[in-house]
Amino acid sequence: MSWKQKIEPVAILLSILLIVVLVVDFAKHAERFNPFLDKPTKCSVELVAARGIGSALGPGAESSSSPAFDLLVHVDNSHVFAIRDGGSDVVVSYAGVPLARGRAPAFDVEAKEAVKVAVGAASRGVGIPDELFLLMVQERRSGATPQLQIDLWLDFGLFRCSVELHGEQRASQCDKLNFIYTS
Repeated sequence: MSWKQKIEPVAILLSILLIVVLVVDFAKHAERFNPFLDKPTKCSVELVAARGIGSALGPGAESSSSPAFDLLVHVDNSHVFAIRDGGSDVVVSYAGVPLARGRAPAFDVEAKEAVKVAVGAASRGVGIPDELFLLMVQERRSGATPQLQIDLWLDFGLFRCSVELHGEQRASQCDKLNFIYTS
C-alpha cells in the first residue's frame, strides 16, 4: 500500500469534517444574514430626570422655570445590516408645545444589535408659557399624570414616544412615523 492510498481516507475524513464545520458555522449565523429575517429598527425612550418642571407644578410655583430633561434612548437594530445616525434632533413637548430641545450624539448600531444613547434636552432659559403652565397644574390637581411627547428625528426615521412626567411609566416604546418631504 503506497502512501497515497494511506492518506486518501484521512483526506476524505478531513474534508468531511471541514464541510460539517462550515455548515454548522453558517447555520449559527444564518439569521444575521438572511434577508427574509430583516425586521425594522425599534426605539424606546426612558425619562431619567426632569428639572425645572416638577417644582413648577408644586404649590405656589411660577411658570418662569426653565425645563430640562435627561433621556436614555434605546435603539434596537433588527435589520440584517448596520445603521448609523450622525446626531439627531430631539424635541420634548407637552400638549403639542415644545418645552425643550436637544441633540443626540452620533452613533452606530451593528446588525441585530442594540445601543443606549444618553440625550439631554433643555429650553435654554425659556420658561413654560402661562397657558400651558395652567393646563399642567389643572391636570395635576385633577389626578391626571402629565404626558410628555418626545420626538426623535433620527437619520433612519422619525420616532414619537410618550412618557409620564411623574408617573410610573417613565419609559416608552416609540412609534415610527411616516413623513413626506416636499419642496
